[in-house]
Amino acid sequence: MTPYTLAQFSDDVVKPENATEVVAICRRIDMDAALVGWSANIEERVRAGGVYWDLACAVRQVAEGLQPRNYLEIGVRLGSSTAMVAATAPAVDIAAFDLWISPYAGLDNPGPDHVRRQLARIGHRGELRFFDGDSRLTVPRYREENPLVQFDMVTVDGDHSDEGAWSDLTNVAGLVAPGGYLFFDDLTHPYHTLMPIWQRFQTTYGADFECVENLNDHYGTGVARRKE
Repeated sequence: MTPYTLAQFSDDVVKPENATEVVAICRRIDMDAALVGWSANIEERVRAGGVYWDLACAVRQVAEGLQPRNYLEIGVRLGSSTAMVAATAPAVDIAAFDLWISPYAGLDNPGPDHVRRQLARIGHRGELRFFDGDSRLTVPRYREENPLVQFDMVTVDGDHSDEGAWSDLTNVAGLVAPGGYLFFDDLTHPYHTLMPIWQRFQTTYGADFECVENLNDHYGTGVARRKE
């Protein structure tokens, strides 16, 4: 893992070439109508000269700067965020956790085989393992079975209830390697109340993590780097 500071991330994530590369990766995978609209919005923002970054931009930029050895994601769905990491660091090992409820928030959730095809299409060559079921159970079980494993990058974008999101954050906090990154999505989503959960995380884990967030783009993204 290459050292990559939060200050470096904050400088790099807003560069237009980062968002442009996110759109380019999107064009290499299958997208539904929601993802097509989202990527078109990013493209328009870049074309207009605006500053933009969301979860996909954050994970892609950290993958470039950090060159992670491994990546854990809770809430995979079509695999768009996973694709950002795999396209940028093709040898990364991936642990993918999802309940595979379909439809999810009115959107298709086609399952592991679809995600596997997506990642193969963009040249992923690392290990890809799926852990199906409720992350409140599967992540603690994974930790018990793999007590020494830590991840360079972790994304929490699964259960959007306050209780479920907090459970996911607390379950993965200890899985983030020193110098590694944790991402938390949808802080300002109008149908959820995740901003207080993110603030609670910063209060509870502030001794171990330094944090930054963007509340202006998409539905808000939180980024935390574990101190070394």
